[in-house]
Amino acid sequence: MKMLECPACNHKVNLKQAAATKKLNGIFILQCADCQQWSHENRKAAVVKNLGLILMITGSVIGYFQLGGIITGPLITFTGGLVAVATMFTVPRTIYTNA
Repeated sequence: MKMLECPACNHKVNLKQAAATKKLNGIFILQCADCQQWSHENRKAAVVKNLGLILMITGSVIGYFQLGGIITGPLITFTGGLVAVATMFTVPRTIYTNA
C-alpha cells in the first residue's frame, strides 16, 4: 500500500484511508486525516514523472515489437521507470494554498 508523509505534521497517510482527495488543474491533491491539511506534488515533478511513465510505455511497445534491436526497448523502459520512481521518491509534496 502506498504511504505518503504529510508535509505539515509528518503523519503517514495511506491513500486508501485519506480524509479526502481531489484533482485540481491536473494535480492530485490529498487531505491528511490527522491535521486536515491539503498537500500536492510539485508541478514540475508531476510533469517529469509523467514523462518517465510515457517513456516506459514507449519502451515497452518498442520491446514488444522488437524495433531497434533486442536491448533498445528494455533499456528505454528501464530508464523511464527509473526517472518516474526517482522523481516520485525524491521530490517532496508541498502544502496546498489557495494563493
